[in-house]
Amino acid sequence: FNMDIFRSYTKGYLQEAKKFLTPIEVELLPFGAKLLTYMQLSRFLADYLNGDTYYKIMSPKHNLQRSRAQFKLLQSMEDNYAEMLGFIKEMM
Repeated sequence: FNMDIFRSYTKGYLQEAKKFLTPIEVELLPFGAKLLTYMQLSRFLADYLNGDTYYKIMSPKHNLQRSRAQFKLLQSMEDNYAEMLGFIKEMM
């Protein structure tokens, strides 16, 4: 997880999104990032366990590798979560 990219993306997004997002929606942006990563992890793993019927694969364990990569990303987001929340508070 790259905190600099998160800051840049969030700052740019919020320049417009603050016009239509509620304060709680802005506050929950870091949680949303983690949730989407978790959902993608689950989808890759489920597809692997179900015989790779949804996502195209390049090797027999491609979706397993993808799910592991998403898991590592999620772990890194967890490690940076307090900083993500702090940045959002600065932007509010």
